[in-house]
Amino acid sequence: MDFRIEWPAPMDNSDWAMQEMKGWIGGVTVVWDGGTRVFEVYDPVRLAQTVALEIEQIGRFTARSLLVVPSVTRESIETAISAMADRGFRE
Repeated sequence: MDFRIEWPAPMDNSDWAMQEMKGWIGGVTVVWDGGTRVFEVYDPVRLAQTVALEIEQIGRFTARSLLVVPSVTRESIETAISAMADRGFRE
C-alpha cells in the first residue's frame, strides 16, 4: 500500500538525534489512499516514564494513536509504519 509520512517539522540529523534522546515525537502524520492518522511515537522507556508521571499527576494516561518503536529514529518509525501499511493500517 502506498503511503506518505508527514513529519511535524523539517528535521536534519541533529534534530533526529535529539528526538532519539527524548524518546518521543508527536504529530507524525501518515496519509494513504482512504485514510489519515496522526501518531504519537515513543520508545518503551519514555512511554513508561510518561505513563507513570501522568497517572501520578492526573490519574490517567491517554493517547489517540500510539506507536511504540525500539528507538525514536526516522528508520524505526518508517519501518513500523511500512509494516502497518502492509496490513492495510488495520492494527
